[in-house]
Amino acid sequence: MHWNLEKSIGNSTILIVDDNAVNQKVLQKVLESNGYETLTASDGAEALEHALVNELDLILLDVQMPNMDGFEVCRRLKAQGKTEDIPVIFITATDTIEGKVEGFKVGAADYIPRPLQMPEVLARVGNQLMLQKLKHNAEEEKDRMQKILAAIPVPYIISKQKTGQILEMNEKALSALDVAEEDIHLHKAIDFYSKPEIRSQLVETVRRNGLIANQEIELKTRSGDCFTTLFSATPLKLSSEEVFFVTFSDISERKEMELALEKAATTDYLTGLLNRRAFIERADFERQRANRNKHPICMLMIDIDHFKVINDTYGHDIGDDALKELVSLVGHNLRVTDAFGRLGGEEFALMLPETDMEGALILAERIRERVEQNEMVLADGGILKMAISGGLAEWTEEMEYDEVMKRADECLYKAKQTGRNKIVTA
Repeated sequence: MHWNLEKSIGNSTILIVDDNAVNQKVLQKVLESNGYETLTASDGAEALEHALVNELDLILLDVQMPNMDGFEVCRRLKAQGKTEDIPVIFITATDTIEGKVEGFKVGAADYIPRPLQMPEVLARVGNQLMLQKLKHNAEEEKDRMQKILAAIPVPYIISKQKTGQILEMNEKALSALDVAEEDIHLHKAIDFYSKPEIRSQLVETVRRNGLIANQEIELKTRSGDCFTTLFSATPLKLSSEEVFFVTFSDISERKEMELALEKAATTDYLTGLLNRRAFIERADFERQRANRNKHPICMLMIDIDHFKVINDTYGHDIGDDALKELVSLVGHNLRVTDAFGRLGGEEFALMLPETDMEGALILAERIRERVEQNEMVLADGGILKMAISGGLAEWTEEMEYDEVMKRADECLYKAKQTGRNKIVTA
C-alpha cells in the first residue's frame, strides 16, 4: 500500500510529546523519513513551552505521562489563543471509548492506539495536516471558504472496508447525518451516499490512488436530505480490521453561493436568459461543434417593434413585463439545443444549431406570428399587442462571431426600415 503523502504537507513541523525516549526516537525517525520536521518534548510543561515559542502544525501527544497527563496538556493548549488551533492527536495504550470521549472533550482531533502501526500513524498525521491546510485556505479566502471549516475537528466516520459497516462516528458526523449514537452499528457507509454506486467508485479510487483527498461528494442524512461535502478517505488497519477513515465538511452553502454567483455572471437579471457574455461563449462552443460535425448553424436577431412607444405609453414596468412576455412566447418554440440570449434593451439573439436557413426561417416566422397573435392582458384590463422584427443569417465555417452577428443585425435593420413585423434573411 502506498503511504507517501503529498509534498505540500511534507515540510510540516510536528511536536512529539512522550516521556519514553525510545518512543520519541521511533516516531521521529519515521516522520522525518517521510519529509516532516520534528520537535520532541518529554513532559507536559516542555510541550507547552515548545507550543508557545515554535510554529507547530501538529502535536502527537502521549496520554499517560507523569505530573501532567495528555488530557491536561491538551486542555491548556486549547485555552490559549496562540495554541488553540494546533491539532492534537492523542497516542494511548488504553484505547477505550471513555478515553476517546474525554480526549475529544478537551479538544483532541484524533486518536492513535498503541502498539503503533506506522502506516496508520502516517495516514492519520496526513489527514490532520490536510484538514489544517484546508483551514488555512479558509482563512485566506474567507468570503468563499468560511463555511467549509466552521469548526475543528470535522466529522469523521470509521467503517469496514469489505462490508462498509460503520464502526465509529464522532459527534459532528452524528449531527450532520442525523444518526443517534446508539444506532451507529446499525448503519453501513452506503446508507449515507446520495447514490449507492458512489461507494464502489470511491473504493476503486482509494485502491488506485491510496487515498481520496478533498473531493466533492454528495452525502445524505438518515432522513434522505442530500448535501454536498468536501470529502477525504484513507484506508487504515486497526488491529486486524481493515477500515476506511473518512472525513467530510458540509459545503452546501458555498456550493449554493457559487451557483448563485455563476448564474448572476451568466444570466440576464430581468429575463433569466443568457446575458451577452454567456451567449457569446455558448455560441463559440456551438460553432466549433458544428464545424467538427459539418452541421449548419444559424443566428437570428429579433427585437420588439416600437418598444420605446410601449415604455413611453405604459411605463417601464409594463415595458419590462413585455420583454418577459416575449421571452415566454419565444421559449415555447425552441428546442433544448437552441440558445436564447438578451443582448441589451429589447434586442435578443437566438442561435439555432443543426438548422439550415430554410428550417431557421420557418422557426423565425412561427415565432413572429405567435408574437403578433398574442394579447398581453394588463393589470387594468387593457390589452397590449406586440410585433417583432428579425434578421436571420447562416453562420458559415469561415465566419467569426462578430461577422455573423453583423449580417443578422443588418438584416434586422432592413426589416425595421421596410415596414417592421417581418423576418429578413442574409
